[in-house]
Amino acid sequence: MRKKRGTVVLFLVALLLVACGNPPEPPALPIAPTVEARGFRMGFTPWPYAASVAAVADVYAKITAHGDMISHHIDGGIPWEEAFTGVPWPEHVRNEIQGRLDATPEGTPVFLSLNPLNTERDGLAGNWGDSENEPLPEAWAGRTFDDPNVIEAYTRFALDLIERFQPMWFCYAIEVSELMVNDPEGFEHFKAFATPVYGAIKAAHPDLPVLVSVALKHPDSEEMAIIRRELPALLPYTDLLGLSVYPYIFYGQNGDPAGLPENWLSQGRELAGDRQLCITETAWLAQNLRIWRYGVSIEGCDAWQNQYVARLNEAAQALDAAFVVWWCVADFDDLWRGALARNPLAAIWRDTGLYDEGPTPRAGLATWDGWLALPRVP
Repeated sequence: MRKKRGTVVLFLVALLLVACGNPPEPPALPIAPTVEARGFRMGFTPWPYAASVAAVADVYAKITAHGDMISHHIDGGIPWEEAFTGVPWPEHVRNEIQGRLDATPEGTPVFLSLNPLNTERDGLAGNWGDSENEPLPEAWAGRTFDDPNVIEAYTRFALDLIERFQPMWFCYAIEVSELMVNDPEGFEHFKAFATPVYGAIKAAHPDLPVLVSVALKHPDSEEMAIIRRELPALLPYTDLLGLSVYPYIFYGQNGDPAGLPENWLSQGRELAGDRQLCITETAWLAQNLRIWRYGVSIEGCDAWQNQYVARLNEAAQALDAAFVVWWCVADFDDLWRGALARNPLAAIWRDTGLYDEGPTPRAGLATWDGWLALPRVP
């Protein structure tokens, strides 16, 4: 029996090494920076790993310990009627905004993102009322981005949030490149939306960097060809260019970062022209990902995630990025099984934390902290 148990253990270890591409030195070790100073800030979103007050508090504590900024990524819709008429927001909206403000340590640089796009990135954002991403009210259904009421409501809401959060940077359209790909006609309406929205925000806050973000794909993909063709129309209305980049899934399912194309991130420089880049959201798998509904099967492990952290920061330094945001500080298995009801789309990011579901630190966190410890030279 003892011999059989040992055989099983060896077999499982072998499977683990194969699944992880047989990393050179398990367990993964921190990778030291190759520079003596960094030029970019580093932070996370406060995405919780569980639907509890304790988990949320712990996430904010971890963000403070492992970053020098915070990303408030607000993508749950817009309280359209309330924003347009100026009446008080729904209670759920007020509580969410105030909770974020209360939990953010005073003086922490804030990157604030708001989105007029829906979660599918193919139309107008849903309503934010008693819950996030509700169906649009009848009076707002069917409106386009360039509808005067949409522009007015969105601008008012954006300016209100800017006053409350006092961000260092503000993104007024998250992953707008997906609209270029998913709804070309909708993007034509968006271009007419961007002009007055950007203009109104800059008029009120001339020193605030205002931007849009694009979701990078494999440089040779048809999607990137569309983005390269369409993005120049928005460049006059973005001070920086934000990059949303999840190469392990959106570059053709690649578990090992060693297989990334050479210009996996530097393609952003071609898109941005003379504008500074920033990494508005990114991550890498640390566990295997299987989503049968989408035909997704990707290997992941601690060592590969650790390598990506190092490669990401090296690339950000070389590109003179303003900041890097890692999406979630800890795996959110608990949240995924509970409040998210095992949503298959959410599974894409579930196991990308620099802490596992324990939450226990992964090797990538030590590599991240090695960069954070460097003196920052703006």
